[in-house]
Amino acid sequence: MPFKNNFTKTFSSKPRKHHKKRQHKKASPQPIQQNSQELRPRTASALATFCIINAACISFVTQNAFYKYPTTLSNNQAAYAEISTTSIQTSTPVNQSASKLDLPILVYHIVRPSYPDDSAEVRAIALTPDTFDAQMAYLRESGYRIVTFTDLENYFRDKKPLPRNPIILSFDDGWKDQYKYAFPILKKHGYPATFFIFTNSIDHKSFFSLDQLKEMLAAGMSIGSHSRSHPYLTQVSSEDALWREINESKKILEEKLGVPIHEFAYPFGVYNDKIVAMTKKAGYRSARGDYFTGVQSADRLYELSALNAPTTLELFKKKFPAH
Repeated sequence: MPFKNNFTKTFSSKPRKHHKKRQHKKASPQPIQQNSQELRPRTASALATFCIINAACISFVTQNAFYKYPTTLSNNQAAYAEISTTSIQTSTPVNQSASKLDLPILVYHIVRPSYPDDSAEVRAIALTPDTFDAQMAYLRESGYRIVTFTDLENYFRDKKPLPRNPIILSFDDGWKDQYKYAFPILKKHGYPATFFIFTNSIDHKSFFSLDQLKEMLAAGMSIGSHSRSHPYLTQVSSEDALWREINESKKILEEKLGVPIHEFAYPFGVYNDKIVAMTKKAGYRSARGDYFTGVQSADRLYELSALNAPTTLELFKKKFPAH
């Protein structure tokens, strides 16, 4: 059964920015009809994306609602908000400059043990804890240095220096398995990471509790907004509702956590000029998209390039050679 929200849009995949007139692939037999005028152009290497649900439906409700999920989640019953497949991509490193910077941003969704009945879409984006641990160890051994979105923002805004070979770690959606499996590994390596949370999920089963978010903050992690209900923002027809998704999620997190929220991650990686303008107006300092170039620039702080993390150590090493 497909995902639906109160705008009656079917959630069947994670559309990516692409050239106009290019139709992206869908996991559902009835794909969403996107208005290509709304989406920023991207290259033909746009990644196919799937949403998964096995035994339950996730309903995103924009106004005064919560994130619905299966009563029990085991093995492959977990219904992840956005599941993406990825191919090996390469980018040419560039020298650091005042306006451009070679800085990959990694996005993780699923870190947990694998199960025999995991679907192909889950396997395409899931990492076991051992693999994630090995990737984190490899980054240090290979000369990479973990930095934060704040470090990136300060580099462009205030000319504050960054270490050589910087890289950012981020997690989407706030699934509790990230807390159980990824968070201890990050602490073990002393790495900061940013967890993007959609606020309707907080304190609901299978998602982070408020106490867990506070614990991660105290341990040096950062929290960013991923909207209120995780809709396709370009399909929210009401400007008031769109503003609530972007602005109220920030206010809710700030009120609950007692810290400023400076970063936003566009649900499903989709945005347009209006959404970018609202993100700036809401007071965010940067926003993360999903189209990977490996290069960040001062004039695209609200369109940061990111990559779903490779799912094996071998692919990870191929993507990020040792320095």
